[in-house]
Amino acid sequence: MMRRTIPALASIVLLAGCPRQALFVVLPNAEGGGAGAITVEDGKTATILDQPYATAESRAGSSAPVEESRGNISVIFRSAIAAQPILPHHFRLYFILGSDELTPQSKAAYHAVFDDIKQRPVYEIEVIGFTDTLGDLPYNQALSLRRAAAIRDTLLRDGLDPQAMSIAGRGEHDLLVPTADQTPEPRNRRVEITVR
Repeated sequence: MMRRTIPALASIVLLAGCPRQALFVVLPNAEGGGAGAITVEDGKTATILDQPYATAESRAGSSAPVEESRGNISVIFRSAIAAQPILPHHFRLYFILGSDELTPQSKAAYHAVFDDIKQRPVYEIEVIGFTDTLGDLPYNQALSLRRAAAIRDTLLRDGLDPQAMSIAGRGEHDLLVPTADQTPEPRNRRVEITVR
């Protein structure tokens, strides 16, 4: 009886000393709201991680939830966290009626666009211009392209890479606020800027 107990204890000690095979952690959303979720399965059990910093490990062919301090998670995943790309951001700037000049509020908001781009070691910028439904289609198409070009030119003057920018004009297509034809709508006179 004693001989059977000793090998059983040895197996337990070996399993307890078994190194961690994998560690799974749900990191919080970079923009401060919530977190995603993952399910860790080992063939016998499933562990759902759906809270920020929820953690599970895989050890000796099985998985289980574990407690891991945020400080320790930061150390373990330092390289991975540092390698995360900055998420794309979307900006909207508005124009004065019939022109490619920004409204005063949008002139101030432009700085947020520029600041976002300057944080990125590598960036890609897409600028798409739009109009309201005043005027005819050819006029609105040309005006929307002038609006996109005006923003591109401002970004170029501020020292950004021309090769990282693309522009397009959509005229009165894709209205932000649906309106009838020949309707002035300030929210449709805009550029949409996507920074990746």
